[in-house]
Amino acid sequence: MVTEGFVDTFINMPVPPGEVPPRAPSLQRWFKDSKALFEGSTVDELIASMDASGVEKGLLTGRHGWHFPGTRPVGPIATSHGIEDADFDRLAEEVADAVRRFPGRLYGAVMIDPLGAMRSIYQLERAIKQFGFVAARMMTAVNGVPLNHPLCYPIFTKCIELGVPLTVNVGVPGPMRPARTQRPMDLDDVLLVYPELKLVGTHIGHPWHLETLALLQKFDNFYLITSGWAPKHIPEEIIRFMNSRGSTKVMWASDFPVLTVERTVKEAKELSLKEDVRTRYMRDNALAVFNMA
Repeated sequence: MVTEGFVDTFINMPVPPGEVPPRAPSLQRWFKDSKALFEGSTVDELIASMDASGVEKGLLTGRHGWHFPGTRPVGPIATSHGIEDADFDRLAEEVADAVRRFPGRLYGAVMIDPLGAMRSIYQLERAIKQFGFVAARMMTAVNGVPLNHPLCYPIFTKCIELGVPLTVNVGVPGPMRPARTQRPMDLDDVLLVYPELKLVGTHIGHPWHLETLALLQKFDNFYLITSGWAPKHIPEEIIRFMNSRGSTKVMWASDFPVLTVERTVKEAKELSLKEDVRTRYMRDNALAVFNMA
């Protein structure tokens, strides 16, 4: 086991070979070298990659309703319909089993679909209290609702009550889904109402990354994960922010299997960051924001 190593704030649950769903053409263009994304992988392979790259801990995100034909949206702008309890619990148990196998290495994060309404709130509470997850996630491009939609507000409230951070995807999504639901500035409304919420943007927010940056500077309780981006492609404005007033606000992630752990660690080490800033980016900030101590 790696000790005092890096902390990966966004790992997707490995999908076994033979169960990989069709990948969007954009993902095939952008991440064509990520073998595990298209051919599948296992938790053991993930841990081996973490060991080889000096990654001590990782936040493991469960699969979402897209994996079930009855809940996957039909058409590019259709909404989802939430996820049934039996399917939700099966995916939660999949993550919980991986966490039990690798205690202190993997921690669970649950994907919540706000279109489930109260069912989603009960699922969030069950994920934290019953399955032991330490964070929640939303990808509103999947659901077809914007980040400041009324259905999202009960989720924000519940995360505060449960004491868990919430991550939200911002920017143009990789899957063929509408980008308009993930505009970072929509979070301005949310952050004004909920200063108690630890809210974390993921995937930079491109092409609105300057909006992401403005929110990072405005709100003490807003953070950023650079998941979905090879570190060498992180916009220079974000790098400058990290080296100045934003040293405690940005966190590294691999977004495995979208990108490999090995590549993202290597490129993160090569960024033009002050050494203490790099330590915060790749470890300390994650431990301060997420419950992975």
